[in-house]
Amino acid sequence: MNSSPTNTKPRKLGRGLSSLISEPVSVEVAPNIQTFTEHSTSATNQSQSIPVTQISVSPFQPRRAIDEAALGQLADSIRRSGVMQPIIVRPLPNAGFELVAGERRWRAAQRAGLETIPAVVRTLSDADAAEWALVENIQREDLNPMERAWALRQMQEKFGLTHAQLAGRVSLERSTVANLIRLTELEPEIAAMIVNGEISAGHGRALLGMPSGAPRLGLAKAAAVGGWSVRRIEQAVQRPDEAIPEPAKQVIEEATGREAVLRDLERQVSQQLGTKVIINTDKQGKKGKMVIEFYGLDHFDGLLARMGVRAT
Repeated sequence: MNSSPTNTKPRKLGRGLSSLISEPVSVEVAPNIQTFTEHSTSATNQSQSIPVTQISVSPFQPRRAIDEAALGQLADSIRRSGVMQPIIVRPLPNAGFELVAGERRWRAAQRAGLETIPAVVRTLSDADAAEWALVENIQREDLNPMERAWALRQMQEKFGLTHAQLAGRVSLERSTVANLIRLTELEPEIAAMIVNGEISAGHGRALLGMPSGAPRLGLAKAAAVGGWSVRRIEQAVQRPDEAIPEPAKQVIEEATGREAVLRDLERQVSQQLGTKVIINTDKQGKKGKMVIEFYGLDHFDGLLARMGVRAT
């Protein structure tokens, strides 16, 4: 007896969240709605306009930093054309909604001055909400390797998943999942190098072959300063006594000394202004930027006064 083959292939990435929702999404915009109290529990993908103030951030959001410049550009686009793709939310037990996917659109909509945003309301478990949030960002290639690594580790630990199970949930190879999660074992300083693009995730994996601590951190700095290949790090890990040549050590010492000077300057300026100050420079220390944080309009006015600037 002939029977049609059963499609057992796992879901593949590349089609956005429509691959998880399984139905096309239609957008229905009602910008004048001020309140929304009914929770949708149906499987429909008809969007509804929900007040942005009734939506809270997902605890499963894997992205740890949002590009402010890109967010501003998205807000400008939303002012001109509106929100073209609805966000996805799930109802909270008491009231309001929790973001599942679309945090950048939600934040940009608030920045653009929108009171409501089109959203698809779905009833999801914690595991499903975490999966959808991670898959959306992986598909959009929005996450840096460390954000992906920590998101996968969070899912693994919270829901007790094996690497194979986790790989099946997010449509990645098991080896890819295992290698990403291992990156969370790196020192915060090395993780920051990966986030900033000074070294790659491949460099990070190679560094895991060396015991943690100062030697591994020193090797990472040498690789960043010298522009080492992954293969060069692997060779250095096998011969730790020869890991860092003298020229590289000198460059590292100079960079470390410059870092100490910058931190001291940050401390002095912070004390003078009474707020947190961050100073970043290029590798040569010849140019960069200084970020002065403020926590409200009154605080901002006070900072301006301390710098001798009068707001008009």
